[in-house]
Amino acid sequence: MKFYQALITVLTLVVIMFFSLVKLGSTPQIPLLFGCLIAGLVAMWAGYRWDDILDGMISGITRALEAILILCLIGVLIGVWIASGTVPTMIYYGLQIISPQVFVPSAMLICTVISFIIGAWGTVGTVGLALMGVGMALGIPAPIVAGCIVSGSYAGEVISPLSDATNLTAAVVREPVPSIVGRMLKPTVIFIMISLVLYAVVGFKYASHDASAVEENIAPLLESIRGQFHISIVALIPLAAMIVCILSKVPALASMMAGIIIAIGEAILLQGQHIGDLLNMSYYGFECNSGNEMVDSLLSAGGLNEMLYTISTIIIAMAFGGLMQHTGQMDVLISPILKKVRSFGGMNALTIGTCAFVNAAVPDQYLGISFPGLMYDKAYRQRGYTGVDLSMGMRSGGAVTSVLIPWNTCGTYVFTILGISSLQFAPYAFFCLILPIGMTLYGFAWNMKGLSVLRRTANGENTKEVSVMVNFFSKLIDGFRNYADAYAKVTRTVC
Repeated sequence: MKFYQALITVLTLVVIMFFSLVKLGSTPQIPLLFGCLIAGLVAMWAGYRWDDILDGMISGITRALEAILILCLIGVLIGVWIASGTVPTMIYYGLQIISPQVFVPSAMLICTVISFIIGAWGTVGTVGLALMGVGMALGIPAPIVAGCIVSGSYAGEVISPLSDATNLTAAVVREPVPSIVGRMLKPTVIFIMISLVLYAVVGFKYASHDASAVEENIAPLLESIRGQFHISIVALIPLAAMIVCILSKVPALASMMAGIIIAIGEAILLQGQHIGDLLNMSYYGFECNSGNEMVDSLLSAGGLNEMLYTISTIIIAMAFGGLMQHTGQMDVLISPILKKVRSFGGMNALTIGTCAFVNAAVPDQYLGISFPGLMYDKAYRQRGYTGVDLSMGMRSGGAVTSVLIPWNTCGTYVFTILGISSLQFAPYAFFCLILPIGMTLYGFAWNMKGLSVLRRTANGENTKEVSVMVNFFSKLIDGFRNYADAYAKVTRTVC
């Protein structure tokens, strides 16, 4: 395989995807199928047989099978969690903590919690839209409100074991979901705290507004939720049980099954649902008929059927990636770059940068995560790193930068829902800006499983400047962590 041949595949795919998604407003599945066709033709041009091409696609899809099963269960889980009152209770209690004094950081925090369950897009299109109305009623500039909504929505998606981004990442790197969530959890929480501090500072000038604007916008939502569901702390048992399972290192599939079974019991006993209806909800999702359009949109979700769009995208993307790997097209594309990058910090920075570039060039979040992961998987393992190490850069660069690009599917979706373009809210989407930069510094400063983050280069050099840089980055992150801890203590004292 020659470099120019692989380049033809990639450039053609970029043109097809960009034109289809940006100009025609298409979904990514069919353009990706054309990408598979082009990659296969190029492979045959380079001398590969059809059996080699088919083996490559099948091997790529096989890597995603566990993630696909998890996504199926996630669809079922969301449907029964709404029916059991688990999700409505979370939203109900979350909306009650809003006040004008802390509206901006509270909005981010609420979106973080909600997106942990229903994902970034669902959060932006429901709770996010409601919070936009509250923020504008309080006189807060729309870009600031949109920025905190986007930050919270994507913060929850990054650390959630239920999110598409997390499960796609796990499929690409062939690592368990709890492992990649655990590696990312601590630094992500630190960056969430930093973002909350920044939002508290930005929102301080609007803290004197009257609380009636909040009550006027939120009260109808609370009333509709309370009228449709029995709201109780007991309804959170399925969530608590699944968290305990995950922390106990129970496999993801088993943890979700436990959450589903407990939720079905609660839906019958607590909400009065019929077992036959629950079976239908497991496939088609829950349909809310409260009479409040916002609540109905928010709580009409879930079901296996809802996940088929995501699953089909992942299957075709992984088929394309497997084909590119099996026929050597990825290797010839990245080998000139990898010759100059040897440290973990450099590899991590390269992964984050590539994910952001793919999000812009092939404007879809799934591709911005999967393609770089497949490109660098072999290189990470050859250098003694694991798929968990690779997953950090994939989510830091792929999951959150997509929404900052106006022509990416994520950026377009937010503009359609909130009416604020990426260029307007990006300066205030603090988490989405901080995470890629912070995780790049984290990659240079941290030790990974006992391996030095800044490893010696091939010729054995390890300069004084490198040690100084490591110390600087370590102190910087420690300072951020101490600042976040101090802020948290002050907040608890005041509240």
